[in-house]
Amino acid sequence: MKQRTIKDWIIAVRPWSFPASVIPVLVTLGYLYYIQPTTGYFNWLSGWLAFPMLVLLHGGGNLVSDYFDHVKGVDLPGSLNGVNHIHSGKFQPKTILHYGWMLLAVGALIGIVILLFTWKNYHSYEAVWIGVAAIALPLLYPWMKGHALGDVDILLCFAMLPSVGICYIMTGDYHWEMLLYCLSFGLLTVSILHSNNTRDIENDCRAGLRTLCGIIGRRTSQYIYLVELATPYVLVCIFVACEVWPLWTLLIGLTLPLAVRNARIMLSGEQHPAFPALDKFSAQLQMAFGLLTALGFALGVWLC
Repeated sequence: MKQRTIKDWIIAVRPWSFPASVIPVLVTLGYLYYIQPTTGYFNWLSGWLAFPMLVLLHGGGNLVSDYFDHVKGVDLPGSLNGVNHIHSGKFQPKTILHYGWMLLAVGALIGIVILLFTWKNYHSYEAVWIGVAAIALPLLYPWMKGHALGDVDILLCFAMLPSVGICYIMTGDYHWEMLLYCLSFGLLTVSILHSNNTRDIENDCRAGLRTLCGIIGRRTSQYIYLVELATPYVLVCIFVACEVWPLWTLLIGLTLPLAVRNARIMLSGEQHPAFPALDKFSAQLQMAFGLLTALGFALGVWLC
């Protein structure tokens, strides 16, 4: 066993993936900030507590997934996904599993605190179902990925559940319109996984995983990725045209060069030298798109 540093413990949770869990919170807070003048009291403390809760659940889910991928032989030495903290000898498999369980437990404790605030403000524990789902979905991800449901898991974990859940704990109302609004950044979050699974089609098939990309094939997967890139821009334009989002959210147009870059890499496939890192480029796009969306909501209040 090699000597471990604090940096090793941090890298093991894949912190570069955390924008996937931070952006839904940030965009939802931005939207609620935008509509607050016409809505009333919001419990902002619960909203801000959602940041550490989701990041811890995300990190814990990453570790548990890494453990099961190692046990099932999905991730081999030199895998393109860069997850090598077990194969390198830095961590024992069980250490990674226990680390993941610990992060999930701490995230769950923050969720309980949020639930208590919700009871204090709205006299309801109704939001407990969202908390249960938030714990269950990361744990179910390895199975769902292997049964062509990984994309659904990601859309629920990093778009739909956080959006309506944060609305409820802050306002006492789910604001079901967020199920539509969250698709703007949620599809970009799914594109991170989709680019990963497109790259890993051969490896996942070798390991016996039936991912969506493995079932539909590389060419169709490439086209679906393009749809996942283009649809969020169309949705934001529709939301602005319908006057439910402020004009300033069109700032997301500044991310179009990143989207075009990613589309070209995906269409080129293995022939493009950046193809192995497309999941990281997809995460960059999702983060930039989400930050500009949240900024657009804020500017819609400040400059109205």
